[in-house]
Amino acid sequence: MKITKIEVVYPSYQDSLRAWRPNLWQIITKINTDRKQIIGYGTGGGGNSSLEVIVGHLSELIIGKTINNIEDIQKIFDYLYAESIPYGRGGIASMAISAIDLALWDAYSKYYKVPIKKLLEKNENHHNEKIHTYATGNNIDHYNSLGLNNFKLSVKSDGDYEKESNQLYELISTIREKYKNTNKIMLDCYMTWDIDYTKKISKKLKDLKIEWFEDVSTPETMLFSPSIINDLNGIKLAGGEHDLNYNNFKLMRKNKTYHFWQPDITWCGGLSALLKIINISNNQFPIMLHRGGEPWGLPLIQSGLIHNLAELHNPKNINLNMEKWNNESINTINSGILKPSSYLGFGAVPVKGLFNE
Repeated sequence: MKITKIEVVYPSYQDSLRAWRPNLWQIITKINTDRKQIIGYGTGGGGNSSLEVIVGHLSELIIGKTINNIEDIQKIFDYLYAESIPYGRGGIASMAISAIDLALWDAYSKYYKVPIKKLLEKNENHHNEKIHTYATGNNIDHYNSLGLNNFKLSVKSDGDYEKESNQLYELISTIREKYKNTNKIMLDCYMTWDIDYTKKISKKLKDLKIEWFEDVSTPETMLFSPSIINDLNGIKLAGGEHDLNYNNFKLMRKNKTYHFWQPDITWCGGLSALLKIINISNNQFPIMLHRGGEPWGLPLIQSGLIHNLAELHNPKNINLNMEKWNNESINTINSGILKPSSYLGFGAVPVKGLFNE
């Protein structure tokens, strides 16, 4: 497979985007090959800034490259990572590389007619055809109506521990009382707690069967502080979404920062970076992808290389429609169990009109 052309766009999103997202959300890459009908698509964060990285530098490094096996894709990742060091080693550069890497895997799977899950794990007995899910967001009434029973609540702190801890206790108690089928409940703190706050609130909520606290503080705070995973009254700790350099996970392992690792495959360097993170974990720390229910995470879950639990970020319907993608990766979701379709690549193509088709 030879790379002949790379195109990239930053779509205009209709969905409401907040905070940093309006100008820096997901881009889409299109990689053409020497077989004109074989095209690879990928996505990554960074908006127009990522477009500048790809168009202004990275694309010129790989056009004309030949890929004969998946090791060649991983070598391209290493090459792009090394060449982007002056302005990268994470952040926007990693988001841009993610889009390229995922498009290469998508094209390779289609070119050689091998599903990505089989490229990752040769033993088909390890392929999960029933994937467990959870919904992230606070519209529990709607998620429950979709048949989901695992929920991750989005919570932020203004520093008022007494008020917030009481409100959380009441909210979680109400959910468990109202929806008797509720299984796991998790809390995404979006880096607004500190370590003392985390310890205190774990004691307050310890009887509510909280599965994990996620992103309690900034990556720097967590990576360079003593481990607190044994100080949370039985509640586990998860993180890694904002660690966009796979080398950070070496620190996580060494310092026992989290019980669960949660990299985002579209931000940390793509599938090739995820394979490095999996090797770093060496089965010591379960990996559950951030937004793992999107097409780019499902083959990894199916391969058995990571934990069988897929995040559905604020799902609006059971088909998990995506604004800028035709998502054909999902067969059904029933009672929270996702059954993937059979497909090559990642099972998703952009909606028409984004490129000059």
